[in-house]
Amino acid sequence: MRRDAFMKLRRAGLAVALAVLAFCALGALSPAARADGDPGSDVLVYQNLFVAGDSNISIAQQVELGDLLTSASGSGFTIRVAVIATPADLGAITQLWGKPASYASFLGIELSLAYSQRLLVVMPDGFGFNWQGHSTAAAYQVLGKIAIKPGGTGLATSAETAVRALASASGVRLAAPAASQTAGTTGGGSTPGGGVTGSGGTGAGTVGEAPPSGGQHAATAAPSGIPIALIAGIAVAVLIACALGGWLARRAGFRLSAVPGLSWTSRAARPPRVPARSEESAEPAKPVARTRRGPRLAIPGTWLAAGFVAIAVALIALHTVLTPTAGVAQATTATEAGLASNPNLDPGTSLSQVAPNFTLTDQFGQPVSLSSYRGKVVILAFNDSECSSVCPLTTTALVDAKTMLGAAASQVQLLGVNANPRDTSIEDVLSYSQLHGMLYQWRYLTGSLAQLQAVWKDYSIGVTVNENQIDHEPAVFVINQQGRLAKLYLTQMAYSAVPQLGQLLADEVSSLLPGHPAVHSHLSYDEVAAIGPAATTTLPAANGGGYVSLGPGQSGEQNQARLYLFFATWDQEITSLGGQLDALNAYQSAAAGARLPGLTAIDEGSVEPSASALPNFLASLTRPLSYPVAIDGSGQVADGYGVQGEPWLVLASPSGKTLWTWEVSTSGWPSTASLEQHVRAALAGPPKPKAKAAG
Repeated sequence: MRRDAFMKLRRAGLAVALAVLAFCALGALSPAARADGDPGSDVLVYQNLFVAGDSNISIAQQVELGDLLTSASGSGFTIRVAVIATPADLGAITQLWGKPASYASFLGIELSLAYSQRLLVVMPDGFGFNWQGHSTAAAYQVLGKIAIKPGGTGLATSAETAVRALASASGVRLAAPAASQTAGTTGGGSTPGGGVTGSGGTGAGTVGEAPPSGGQHAATAAPSGIPIALIAGIAVAVLIACALGGWLARRAGFRLSAVPGLSWTSRAARPPRVPARSEESAEPAKPVARTRRGPRLAIPGTWLAAGFVAIAVALIALHTVLTPTAGVAQATTATEAGLASNPNLDPGTSLSQVAPNFTLTDQFGQPVSLSSYRGKVVILAFNDSECSSVCPLTTTALVDAKTMLGAAASQVQLLGVNANPRDTSIEDVLSYSQLHGMLYQWRYLTGSLAQLQAVWKDYSIGVTVNENQIDHEPAVFVINQQGRLAKLYLTQMAYSAVPQLGQLLADEVSSLLPGHPAVHSHLSYDEVAAIGPAATTTLPAANGGGYVSLGPGQSGEQNQARLYLFFATWDQEITSLGGQLDALNAYQSAAAGARLPGLTAIDEGSVEPSASALPNFLASLTRPLSYPVAIDGSGQVADGYGVQGEPWLVLASPSGKTLWTWEVSTSGWPSTASLEQHVRAALAGPPKPKAKAAG
């Protein structure tokens, strides 16, 4: 009897130990779970509005905004909104704080399986917009006219204004908010939050303040973004694992010992059990035969619990190592700090879904399927076959990444998908590949417009044509050997950041390859300082000797203003570059006599396919150029002069102020007479207002 009571007590103690172990494991795993989460995408799967509990947005405002979104959906203008008030609202992806456009693109991909309509992101420093398969250019033009107001109330008001403006631009007129709702949004004493009990600090909502019926409203999620279902699931899983382990141990013949230490015991070695002698029986009782059992290992309960704890710790450590986003929010290293503070470099967004497969045709006319590269890491970029702005930056970064990987580059495949809806022929992708030195570096894929549109939609790439200009999202995906998306990068329009992007891609690829091969580059991710027209600097001359001076004119010059032309040899893709450079000789000849600033051409060497590209091109001209040609090998000058595409003309004042710019790819080459008129008008300045008549 005492033995049975002791065994029950021991089993109860074991159960308590296992329960404590489960909660300890849960507590240890929670931070990792939080680090992996993106609260916005978790909520927007099933609701039309995400507002974190600490956003300081009143319940009344959340109700009003939610009703507006429901009304918009009923009017045929479906849109979901994420209000991001603090970095904590981004969960683990705090590197996208201050980058609403990048976060909107990330959300579009995360929600693509459940939602593919309009997405609006509102941050204190701007808006982000995404709509799968559609251009975002028109939306950003509308959003660019709306100022973000400060504070939680300002964010909510700005979100409502943006939704109405976007709807209006699409021909949908939304009803004005009811007076009672409007009054409610300005109450100074309303409790902030999203109808959820918060924990710690300000901004905790209260349970029970549910919005009235009429639509989906703010998210009921804490800033950490970890769902309750996940917590419960981890707890149940740990308990089941512990119970199963105990059951298997007993089946194997192990039992708990009441004494410390390990000892082998055998029930067969005990004295035989002798039953009590019966009063009616005259014969002495005989010992009862016992079935001999094998030896059992007696293990103390505390040792077993310690074993489970050790296993849990090992699993937690393994989870932390294998989870690339764990601890991202704490940018403690110089690399992380540089990535977080560099506006010209997208640090990348972690993904996990299967990369949609496709089959298109490459620059050699051969069919290529994404799935055929399983076993290799794939870097997939979406490029316009006639792009002269951000696309050349992307392709240069791709080549840099493979170069930095050395011998490991054989395990990497570069793919490009044409993002031009007009120029879709094999000749178009072949010409781009040749002019950018990519002919044998990658497979540049194209197809019919319907085929390309299907791929654009699968990867949430918005492509559109506005006033003869093609806009698309400059997305670069890294796909692992199993065919799953690993990272998404968005190329920024910054020439000086191209090598950094190449290194970033190489680092990501290295993390996916066996043995993590070394990346042969050690660039800092800090922002590279630009060199603007107000700074005096020199660049190497294209003729191989001497330097060309840039910046404010030297003392003694009759006119210190300067005219610059930025170009690259691959501009031949879209224009007769050689003939136009030759035509500019006429302007240079007339400039001296007409007291106009002289011309200096600057080749963007940072994105040329090779060092020989410019000399070979200049040698092919019918006659030498009469103006100096410099080489911007770092991209710092192009960034400082605000170059957004090439060819690009810039007129700088004597003090280094930009007076006039001209984008040739969209506006065409000005004639010599037209160029002189533009320069004279810019130097004269804006017309002065007429004086009012007296009286």
